[in-house]
Amino acid sequence: MATMDANPGPKLLQQAEKILLHPIHPQLISYCPTMDLIALVTDEENLDVYRINGQRAFGLKRKSEDAVVEALKWQWNGAGLAVAWSDGCVDVLGVETGKVVHGNVKLPPPREGNQSAVSCIGWGLNFIDAERVESRTGKVQVSKGSTKKNTLHLSSPTTEDWDALKDDIDLEDFLQRQPDFASLDVAPELPDQLAMMDTESLLPKLPVIPLPPANPMMRFTRQPVGSGAFSSQPEVDGLLHSQHLRDHNSVDMFLRFTEEGSVHPSIYDSMEAVDVRLPRAWNLQSKVVMHASHPYACTHSLLMETKSPTNTLKKIAWVPLTLGFIPSAGIYLHLIAAKTAQLQNLLSYLSHTLNRIHTYFKQAQDLPDKFMMNISETLEEHKEGNLVQNLYHLACTGHCPPLIHEWLVDELAEQGHKRWDNAVTSGLAIVIQLLHENFLPALDRCSIIISRLKGLAEFHDRDWIFSGPLTDFTALLDVLKTMKLLANTTLLYAADEARYFTSFSKWLRYSIDFEATEPGSQSRTELESQPAGVDIGIVLEYIQYGLSKSDVQPYLASAKEIPGEATDYDDTRKAIERLRGGDKSKAEALCLEKVLLQFGGGVRNLLKQVSQWQENNTSMDSGVVLGEGNIGVPLDMRMVSEPSTNAISTYIALSTDPTPSPSITIHRHTHDPRISSLTSSLRASSPTALKAESHDILDAKFADDATLLLLLQCTDAAKTCSIVSLAYTSAANEALSTQADRIVAYSPVPSNTMKSTMLPGGHALSSSAHHTIELTAEMVSKHTRHVFEGRFTPLRLVVNGRKGKRVVVVLGSDKKHYRVLDLDFTDKRGGEEGEGKSSDEDSDVEMGGAA
Repeated sequence: MATMDANPGPKLLQQAEKILLHPIHPQLISYCPTMDLIALVTDEENLDVYRINGQRAFGLKRKSEDAVVEALKWQWNGAGLAVAWSDGCVDVLGVETGKVVHGNVKLPPPREGNQSAVSCIGWGLNFIDAERVESRTGKVQVSKGSTKKNTLHLSSPTTEDWDALKDDIDLEDFLQRQPDFASLDVAPELPDQLAMMDTESLLPKLPVIPLPPANPMMRFTRQPVGSGAFSSQPEVDGLLHSQHLRDHNSVDMFLRFTEEGSVHPSIYDSMEAVDVRLPRAWNLQSKVVMHASHPYACTHSLLMETKSPTNTLKKIAWVPLTLGFIPSAGIYLHLIAAKTAQLQNLLSYLSHTLNRIHTYFKQAQDLPDKFMMNISETLEEHKEGNLVQNLYHLACTGHCPPLIHEWLVDELAEQGHKRWDNAVTSGLAIVIQLLHENFLPALDRCSIIISRLKGLAEFHDRDWIFSGPLTDFTALLDVLKTMKLLANTTLLYAADEARYFTSFSKWLRYSIDFEATEPGSQSRTELESQPAGVDIGIVLEYIQYGLSKSDVQPYLASAKEIPGEATDYDDTRKAIERLRGGDKSKAEALCLEKVLLQFGGGVRNLLKQVSQWQENNTSMDSGVVLGEGNIGVPLDMRMVSEPSTNAISTYIALSTDPTPSPSITIHRHTHDPRISSLTSSLRASSPTALKAESHDILDAKFADDATLLLLLQCTDAAKTCSIVSLAYTSAANEALSTQADRIVAYSPVPSNTMKSTMLPGGHALSSSAHHTIELTAEMVSKHTRHVFEGRFTPLRLVVNGRKGKRVVVVLGSDKKHYRVLDLDFTDKRGGEEGEGKSSDEDSDVEMGGAA
């Protein structure tokens, strides 16, 4: 039955609606840019990610009773989700698996004071050669300061330029979850393609690392954090064989901002970050509250709250963060960033693999040790030698001492032998598998990466990315050579031990069955006529040398139990030869874990060189004060590429105090894509105040590069709420057919006046300097996109989505109820927008998160 709408008016298509069990934090709700997923944090500090149909896809439980979520950010392509905790750590979840990809990622040690929490996260893509992408999207540079759109002239005598118009490619095609690089056609030139060839793609993919054994004896053993890492093939592929390595013209920037004002940019998925702050001479306390970036600009925009220790007046300022290292290294930046991140992930893969080898080897030793310990104590009490002597005697003569007979028949028996055999056989089999299929192939990949980075460092200046000597790379290759020697030796000994144990296990089972029969019985007679079926020489050798102490043990010893440092290749080779000859050798020269720790230290030193180069080419030494005193609440910030000029405009929407109020202020700063000096790179600043007649502005969001959404509430008794859409950029206004629709306009402030707003001592412009625009009731009515019925009171807007499927999530005032409205849907039958169910087109991939 149809119901009467109490507030008739325009309606957007409602795709979904959900009422949650627990309230959520209004500032911690976000919509995925490429998939229909909504991430939110409840008041219980649990992260939940829901599909658009309301089904929970995956989530993350609260870390501890004291931990709270401070920030939430989707990766620019929707492939990852970052969660910042109050303890200063960040967890990154892979969306396709729903599992933590990078867990407990910590910031670098602070220069002074204690570690502070991450208050804001930024995650965006930056093109290295932006002009190539601009030309591919139809924006071609004509001359300095002017651009034009590709246009087909049929009278042109040649067809050389026709390929540029064969399809309609725009910037969002580059920002898809899985961009089609073949159709985007932005491959580098042939010399660069040869330099970027990835030989690792020809190698077999690294397999998953088996989960720890479910052994009752290890029930109370504390498993290490991340014991399930690399346990699924999608997770391994995402970290070690990622598709983003194919895009040679971009870098994935991941930025963390702390409560103390420090900025930590890093190239994802390398978590080695740098520490950037405002100039110390300014003596300002700062905190980043919002971040924005644009793929065409290596300068990111930060919205900061600042305060001087001598003045309690709070200011809010726009501060540009220039990542000068992005254009300076050219196409090699992507190669170095991808390979160093891959090297870091391979190091983690090697560490987890070796940890799992230790676990399974310990499992193969623990149960036999338990069985042998009991009989050894009994033999010692009766002074009848040790277990090795008695079993050797049994194997040579066939005579079984009474205590050994009792142990074989009553204590060990058939069931105990099965457990012994299964523990050793399965444990050694997995140790061999991990060494052969996981550990050694990962070492080969590390060698390829380090050799490639060494070649880049060798043929560039010394003050380039790698500031250390070439001997750093040579030393790492030598460490890898040593590690390969130890791993191969361990593999050989483990294979021999498995072969020898198989013969011993058959003989032991034969002995148990033989001793369990009565002397003179038919069963014993039959067993006497049937040999054990094993080489007794192998059994004797295993009893003498392998039963009490494994030959694999020296190589898999714990590094914590062995003092000293790892040795070089020659010393390790000599130590192996001495051990093989029965002589005593240095334990630190044989410990595989010690060599891996040495390799990890060398890799971290290499990453620090890259981080230091990034820090030296990063600047954050200017800013413009936008407001001071009662500054209100920052609503949104967006960077837009201006089609009419080779520039970037940063738009900032600020509410006025008290909130809500009938007005907001939009600051537009037009500047160069790379800001070297704000006084020379800032082209124009234009503050505009929007005042709505008879309405309060609850929220405002930039939906895209053309549309500004306002969430309004009427001040009359009905308190009707609505969403109003306005064009806010120059290009969007020019596309409108009538002058009356061009509501949002800007009036630049003289450059001399802007100098007085510069940090550190600048002050905000007075409200009289703002260009004021009155939104009349007629304007509001004409540009209203959606009117809410009285039973739903909106509180906050969240805008995101992809080309052709952009949505706005509206959170209700009860913080438990949200709706998803489609901004791009149009009813083709009548051109009107209406309510209904969304289609199944462009559906998401199926994810395997925990329900």
